[in-house]
Amino acid sequence: MKLLKVSLLLSGILFLFSCTSQKMKYGIRTEFRDKADSLQSLARIRYIKSLDYSDFKAGKFKNGNVDLNYRFLKPKKIEQDKKYPLILVFHGSGAVGTNNTAQMGLLSKMWLLQENREKYPVYVLSPQFPVRSSNYHLDESRNVKVSQSNEYLDLVLKSVDSLIINENIDPNRIYVMGFSMGGATTSNAISKRPDLFAAAINISGISQFDKMDSLLQMPIWIVHGSLDTDNFPQSNFKFFDEMKPKGKVVIWEFKDKYHNNILSAELVDRIPKWLFKQIKP
Repeated sequence: MKLLKVSLLLSGILFLFSCTSQKMKYGIRTEFRDKADSLQSLARIRYIKSLDYSDFKAGKFKNGNVDLNYRFLKPKKIEQDKKYPLILVFHGSGAVGTNNTAQMGLLSKMWLLQENREKYPVYVLSPQFPVRSSNYHLDESRNVKVSQSNEYLDLVLKSVDSLIINENIDPNRIYVMGFSMGGATTSNAISKRPDLFAAAINISGISQFDKMDSLLQMPIWIVHGSLDTDNFPQSNFKFFDEMKPKGKVVIWEFKDKYHNNILSAELVDRIPKWLFKQIKP
């Protein structure tokens, strides 16, 4: 048992080292083979999920007959002469609803970690969609699924424009990320408003292909597990293959990961380090 624990811990350390040393060059597809997360990594994920999110204040966006709930986190200290980044986090299909709590998953709560609160003062917007925010259909020419959004995403993006006016938000440092359906909605968001975002992270989502020419200058990081059977990875792989000759896209493929175990502590720790290097010109 002790040897097993040591082995798992060493595998986690080696994975973390490989991730943090990765240069993340555009057009590069990096493969990882990591059969099991370390006990330390699993414990950290459980801790993040257990964090109290009362600092995320509840609100509602409304436009005519369309409305949706959200939670909004502000930096712990706001200096009026400074501007701060905004991170938009999209949830997966399991959080669809109206309780304004289910969307508070790992990608939202990670910004509550004390080290992140201190090192990365940011605004975080976590909307909850009352219906699916992105639906999929087959692109017969590519033979992969593609994603399409709806009026609820339009409302979120319009509301972000208002937040920029009313809060100390840096318009050159607005980021978007999401998991599963939220990864697909991330692809939809940057396709609708490439002018708005400085960078995007699509984790286990389904890509949108019809606006790729408008995304050539946007840094996009794709993360997907090869064994994912909820959202098959071929859509994101195809997007990467088509974008890599001319865009700023990188992909991490986890050869031994499924859909629901893709979010490791090492990946969560890497996200801020990559995001905040990206600034809209």
